[in-house]
Amino acid sequence: MELQRILARDTRTAMEKVFSLYGEDAMVVANNKIKGQTEIIVAIDLVSQVKAAFSAEPAQAAEVSEEASFGSLLDAQLFDPSTSDVVEEKASDELTFGSLFEASAEQQAPPVDPLIDVPLSAVSNAWNGENYQEAAEREQLKAREIVDLVKQELSVMRNEFRIAQQKDSWTGTLAVAEEMRPLIEAFNETGMPLGLRGLIIDIINQSSSMIEALAGISTAISNGVEHIDLIDGMQGIHIIAGSSGAGKTLMAGRLAKQMAQAYEEDEVALVSFSDARIGAWTQTQLIGAQSGVEAFRAMSLDILTQLMAELSTRKLIIIDTSGVDVDAQIAALVGAFPQAQKHLVLAADASEASAKRHLTPNGIKWDSVMLSRLETQIHPWAVINALLNNSVPLSIAAEQPTISDNAIALNGISLAEKALSQLPIHFV
Repeated sequence: MELQRILARDTRTAMEKVFSLYGEDAMVVANNKIKGQTEIIVAIDLVSQVKAAFSAEPAQAAEVSEEASFGSLLDAQLFDPSTSDVVEEKASDELTFGSLFEASAEQQAPPVDPLIDVPLSAVSNAWNGENYQEAAEREQLKAREIVDLVKQELSVMRNEFRIAQQKDSWTGTLAVAEEMRPLIEAFNETGMPLGLRGLIIDIINQSSSMIEALAGISTAISNGVEHIDLIDGMQGIHIIAGSSGAGKTLMAGRLAKQMAQAYEEDEVALVSFSDARIGAWTQTQLIGAQSGVEAFRAMSLDILTQLMAELSTRKLIIIDTSGVDVDAQIAALVGAFPQAQKHLVLAADASEASAKRHLTPNGIKWDSVMLSRLETQIHPWAVINALLNNSVPLSIAAEQPTISDNAIALNGISLAEKALSQLPIHFV
């Protein structure tokens, strides 16, 4: 199971793209409005597409329809956005020289059993010389986690619908002053979780003006969200964890760069732990080079233990983890390095289910939460709701998608101001 993102000018056009690219078997997981466009997230089964690709005749594989070009099919089968925490690539529907090369190279690839039930990315790992069985197992584990996340998303949606049936309508029967209507409508457009809406409604009903309401909401968030100062004097071992695609590697590199400027470059080390994704180690090396710090790779806990002994004189060691089986990884790392601090990276626009997935108490006590993608036109209300319901402090955030921009300190006040500044308020 894979998650794919479709952008279009409206819902109808987006759904046409979904059916054209992935067929009627694609399951719609989310439907959002982003910068005036419609975003649809679909869950698709790529296994059948992989089997078809390997079983098809070369002449048949080269046939492309106008509705689903060869470039778009390659994008759906080969490009996994979770394989890169550094660079966001955009799909192209045009037939390029690179895609033609990929098509011609299929005949030269090692023979693969078309009945093996693994994603194409695992096959690519095997072609690159990695252990096929290990790659297949990792990809299958990742697929199961994606399916679990989809189930959680659906569970949250059902729960929200059930709660909504028992409450007054957010925009209907709620009695508010006319001057407060734009604020109500703005919050309604953000997709705010119902649990947080109840708090917001109470504050609005107790306020005499919009300015007073916004100030009250900001105070409630800032009082309910804890924070710690992390960047100043950051030393020791720090583990950066989170789901695939959350921005862990970029956050780790950004911190390494910042602290290398505070200390000497040889006092900081960046370690990639147990990440077998395609190109993951290359990305870590590139980030290390951009940061000016040494990068190391440890594919097992034993190797990491030996490496940490060699790096014990460094002031700061940042461990970047993979996005697969996060809980088990953190448990193993904490057992080996109990003095290490553990930080969870969440995308600022993460869904409620995604935010709850790791923040909900499950044996891991995070030292802080780091937010990535805290950019313009982002509504972090699901993350805010999760932080209000869990005693995990905020530490830093990334407002730009490049390593050249430093991470900034983040607390409840600044997060509330950021969220409120992005409200689509339509004044009359």
